[in-house]
Amino acid sequence: MRIIHLTACIVALVASGTAAATSTFDKQVDADARGVVEITNTSGRVEVTGWDKPQVSVHAELGGGVERVDVTSEPGRTRIKVLVPGHSFGDGEANLQVRIPKGSELHLSTVSADASVNGVLGVQRITVVSGSVLTEVAGADLELKSVSGDVKVRGHGQNARLYLSSVSGDVHVEHGAGDLEISSVSGALTVSLDSAHSVRARTTSGDLSFEGKLTRDASFEATSVSGDMKVRAPAEDGYSYDLSSFSGDIENCFGAKSDRSGPVGHSLSGTVGAGAGHVRLKTMSGDIELCDRS
Repeated sequence: MRIIHLTACIVALVASGTAAATSTFDKQVDADARGVVEITNTSGRVEVTGWDKPQVSVHAELGGGVERVDVTSEPGRTRIKVLVPGHSFGDGEANLQVRIPKGSELHLSTVSADASVNGVLGVQRITVVSGSVLTEVAGADLELKSVSGDVKVRGHGQNARLYLSSVSGDVHVEHGAGDLEISSVSGALTVSLDSAHSVRARTTSGDLSFEGKLTRDASFEATSVSGDMKVRAPAEDGYSYDLSSFSGDIENCFGAKSDRSGPVGHSLSGTVGAGAGHVRLKTMSGDIELCDRS
């Protein structure tokens, strides 16, 4: 009985300590409808939602290792920062739910936290060191850099300039439009654009899959070291194309035959339609597939 009683006491103490180590934080401040909102979090999660009010609202669930959350506002700029002491051995996670004016320019930085953004119409600049990112864009520029974590971008077919890079995570884009620059070291790139004027894609060991319509005079360039490329890109007035692979195969849906340059290597060039645009695909050891139909 003493053993059972002692165990029950330990469980109760642990539960009590866990409850004491968790707290909540709420604050709302006035903000410019088109100002800059900066958010920094080191661990946990950040959810950002755009709304019609000229205020920034912050709700946070804080682990015991979090010192505090600073929320400051000045004309044109609001800052939200989670502070965790360097000597802290507790739970330093902070889960943030932030509402910002939908026309804001968002600067979001996390070290070990997942992030999601929706309903924000302004420019987004997002940097994530370790964590997944899901963001929604609607006609404004997006610059997103991820060191370790998957990236997913959802658009609404509105033209924008998208700059996306990942070191070790996959990158997925759907319903984008406009100009895209995308790169990955070891993750796959999966892209679907409603329309595209300029595309620049680079991978080291990840595959590239692209589907979308190219506008007149569009430019599409992709390079890879060991990844495969599958591109389905109809165009308003066609395009010229240059394809090359050192040790991979080249396939297409318009019946062109590739040339072998020496004992290894394939290349293929030609024109589809009026040839107004240009497509250039190059890989060292991957396969290439190009089609002018979706």
